[in-house]
Amino acid sequence: MNRIFNFNQKFFIRIPIFISVLFLILISLSILKYAGNFESDFLGVTLSRLQKQMIWIFLGSFTFLIVQFVRIRFLNEKMFLLYGLFIILISLPFFSEATKGAQNWFLGFQPSEIGKLIVVIALAKILSDYKKYINNIFFLLLSVLIILVPVSIFVLQKDLGTALVYSFMFIPMVYWAGIKPAFIFLILSPIFTVYTVLSFNIYDAYSINSLWPDILLISLILFSFFFLLKIFVDKKSTFIFKTIFILLYLILNLSFSVISDFSWSKLEFSESRRAVDLRGRIENFVIPSLNPNAGGWQIKQSMVAVGSGGLFGVGLGEGTQVKLQFLPEADTDFIISSIAEALGFLFIFAIILLYILLFYWLLVYAQRASTDFSSLIIIGYASILFAHSIITLGMAVALAPVTGIPAPFLSYGGTFTISCFSMLGICNNISNNG
Repeated sequence: MNRIFNFNQKFFIRIPIFISVLFLILISLSILKYAGNFESDFLGVTLSRLQKQMIWIFLGSFTFLIVQFVRIRFLNEKMFLLYGLFIILISLPFFSEATKGAQNWFLGFQPSEIGKLIVVIALAKILSDYKKYINNIFFLLLSVLIILVPVSIFVLQKDLGTALVYSFMFIPMVYWAGIKPAFIFLILSPIFTVYTVLSFNIYDAYSINSLWPDILLISLILFSFFFLLKIFVDKKSTFIFKTIFILLYLILNLSFSVISDFSWSKLEFSESRRAVDLRGRIENFVIPSLNPNAGGWQIKQSMVAVGSGGLFGVGLGEGTQVKLQFLPEADTDFIISSIAEALGFLFIFAIILLYILLFYWLLVYAQRASTDFSSLIIIGYASILFAHSIITLGMAVALAPVTGIPAPFLSYGGTFTISCFSMLGICNNISNNG
């Protein structure tokens, strides 16, 4: 135990973390009293969701305190063991039944939430120990595998929201480690390629006359041309590097183009409920006004809730979208919409400011960290929390796809709440002890 914990470490809760989390939790509890606050059995006792969330907050706070005394060096030393346990852990849901179409639960908890703690540590270990190789293409591909393995598992489990969040942490961490901007463009380029291919497929499927897909394609071709031209004329790079980089760029984007087109055709012909729901979500992300009564139902109701709330809101428990249960997942995925309807834009603006305060100080703590390993851990956890925040905010107003992920310290959720407290706990530990 002494190797894991050091009870002589400094313990001080950073004020920005305390203020941000405290006010977010107070807003959350105020909304959860009215949004989806139905009763269910919990360990043989009938409790409302509000009561259960208070239990999760208590357990999360306890976890926050415990991790203050974890030796950061222990996490570095046991990375390979932790990563192996992590892969086993996130594979457990394969042995359980699917929940809401995704196979991401096991014995009442989500292993992927605990896994977030470990995968950041693993990537931080690799990037800090081999920092001098960060701009080596083959090392970069090895680093990608650390994220790609769990992401592939989540895709097989049909938990695309979690796969997206895990992918989101990679770019900020490798950027913080010192990667060249050219590699960031290389990694991000398939995203634009996939979006362009999906736009062509969706606009064509619904016979919508629009120049938007053509504009996307022309922009992608022009960007790729000038980007690769810049790489080719770069005098600092060797001919072998240029050749490998350009070939990798072309192969990567062509592969994603073919895979996305093939995957979309499979969704088109599949009759499963999950395929229909997923197709609807993608269609309404590309064209928000599409399928208002099918795949866009959630987005439509969310937009109505946000719009009806106005500047000051209609009051707690008075919103029709939440009160009459028109808004799906009002206490989890669309908690932002519930807040917007009840308390208005001013409270949403306050939430955004609280998130900005939290992320700003996490960046400050990352800069002050005594080692690259500790610094990268903070960046990784901040990236995960930022991904959850920005996606849930975007989902409420159709600026992000409906992925089924919760908002940090706002949405109802057991494992998620505890994992958020744990991530901030480790960040607080690092800010105190390096």
